[in-house]
Amino acid sequence: MRGSFIKFCIAFSSALLFLSAPLSPAQASSSEDLKTLGMYYEAEDLVVSATRNPKPLSQSAENITVITASQIEMMGAHTLVDVFANVPGIQASDMGGPGFFTEDFSIHGADVNHILVMLDGVTLNFFGNTFVDIAGIPIQNIERIEIVKGPGSSSWGSALGAVINIVTKSPLEDVKTGGTLSFSGGERGTRDSRGEISGTIYPLSYYLYAGNLHSGGFRPNTRLDQNDIYAKLRWELPKRGSLQFSVAYDHGTVGAGDLFSLLGDHVRLRRSYFLSTLSLNYPVTDNIDLDLSLRTIYKKNHSFGLLNGTRNLIRETNNGWSSKLTWRTRINTLVLGADYDHLDSEYPWFHKFSDKYGLFLNDTLSLGDFSVTPGIRYDRMRPVGDFISPSMGVAWNPSDRLTLRVYSAHGYSLPLICPVRNPLPTQQQVTTVQAGVESTYIPWLWLKTTFFWNQLSDIQEYDYSAHRAILKKQLKQGVEVEGRSVPFFNTSLSAGYTFIDSKDRETGETLEGVPRHLVKLGIHYEDERHSFRGALFARYGRLNMPASLNGRYGSMIWDLNLTKEIYSRNETAVELFFNGHNLFNGSQYSWDIWKNAPRWFEGGIRFDF
Repeated sequence: MRGSFIKFCIAFSSALLFLSAPLSPAQASSSEDLKTLGMYYEAEDLVVSATRNPKPLSQSAENITVITASQIEMMGAHTLVDVFANVPGIQASDMGGPGFFTEDFSIHGADVNHILVMLDGVTLNFFGNTFVDIAGIPIQNIERIEIVKGPGSSSWGSALGAVINIVTKSPLEDVKTGGTLSFSGGERGTRDSRGEISGTIYPLSYYLYAGNLHSGGFRPNTRLDQNDIYAKLRWELPKRGSLQFSVAYDHGTVGAGDLFSLLGDHVRLRRSYFLSTLSLNYPVTDNIDLDLSLRTIYKKNHSFGLLNGTRNLIRETNNGWSSKLTWRTRINTLVLGADYDHLDSEYPWFHKFSDKYGLFLNDTLSLGDFSVTPGIRYDRMRPVGDFISPSMGVAWNPSDRLTLRVYSAHGYSLPLICPVRNPLPTQQQVTTVQAGVESTYIPWLWLKTTFFWNQLSDIQEYDYSAHRAILKKQLKQGVEVEGRSVPFFNTSLSAGYTFIDSKDRETGETLEGVPRHLVKLGIHYEDERHSFRGALFARYGRLNMPASLNGRYGSMIWDLNLTKEIYSRNETAVELFFNGHNLFNGSQYSWDIWKNAPRWFEGGIRFDF
């Protein structure tokens, strides 16, 4: 095992050395290619998840990763698990095939229960256990994913470990009708059907999407059938501003995997959510914008077939609103806002009604080459109590090839309520410090390094023997390194390595279930006519788990994605694509009852109009 890891380190180091090697004039790219490296920011590079106001990445002190729709397409992804598996700093395993639920998900060692996942700013996590099944979230309607690696409580509240904001596609503005139809089919009856249509008939703009993902599963009892619908309508008001309405519905049925198959039960899990929003954007003046939004979301998970037909039902309803006032001056952008949520949570042994209130204030001060981003938020929720989440960050751009970042924050996550029958009324807390550098000083190479230190208190773990939650003090620290090259001979390379040192602060023992080493590699190709594209991804994650679980970490997982355009005329294009998953049939899992899927292949067609 140690020898295998050494090989991976050698391969990773070799990749970085290759990326850093000087290129010959014939290989050198134009200055336009440097924009792909992330150091040159256009309007589309604005991010909203750090301070709830669009701003360039160069002004963001947080460690933020943005995944675009085109990147998702080249990953051959079916759900968010497939996307996050290739992102540095993130551990995400398929645990049995496309769409199968996953709990093996973390960001810089922060587990899934401490990660806030939102769809256009609306929380998808369950309140009772703060869990969200990322395998049940569709990807075709995604414009980009913004990942804040670190606490985001000063803007969003309960977000101890990280923030994932899924930004959905906006309606097309320059055509009345446009869209995409795609279909793929593969082994074990796997098929993915998607369709979207969008356009503008002034003053109305629209975006509509529907999809179905089905698979017989690649491990015992992992059969999946999932249906998704999404719609977004925007109405331009006569004088200024706009109204926007959106609705999303997801329903899926998936097997429970090897665990219950070994017990002789054929357990199925049903997961679904319904989300609807109505929002108003109104420019009060040239410098002041007002945003108001109403939301409702209904989430339900339940199992059937467990223990001779018993059912385990969890459902929640969240009705709420948000308001935000943005004031822009020559040197600063001030965001003042409030959130309210009324929660109705029903679990097998309790039924609770709760109210959450939040007030937040964030600012971005542009002082020459410096961007200073102070923030603070006050949250109140019964019976948990009050919590104040401050943050402070500085981004310094001494040149257009260098960005230095320092960020510190105090954040929290809500206490564990399910499966605890008598929950502790205290927040789980974190104090974080991050420092990073982003540079293109090495010719044709973008490098980003981030050091992070997270001190956690009152972390709640469930003691099944005593049927109660126990409080832990933890430390999670480490470093993340990313590198990307500009295209040479139409080929670019990417690499990422994350080291995480996690310990119990009271006993000094290494924490179980936290990745220690994460390696991500990629080779990307696109010909000059943009008619043929390919990507080869590799990933490795090493978790600290007990030997009794029979985990396997002896292989990297390799995925291949190829796309060929066979017809293009005007606004119409037809593409064929092929995806090979786990090419070398590697094994990488932390528990032998949730093994990763073996090698499998699929192909399909995509029609753009």
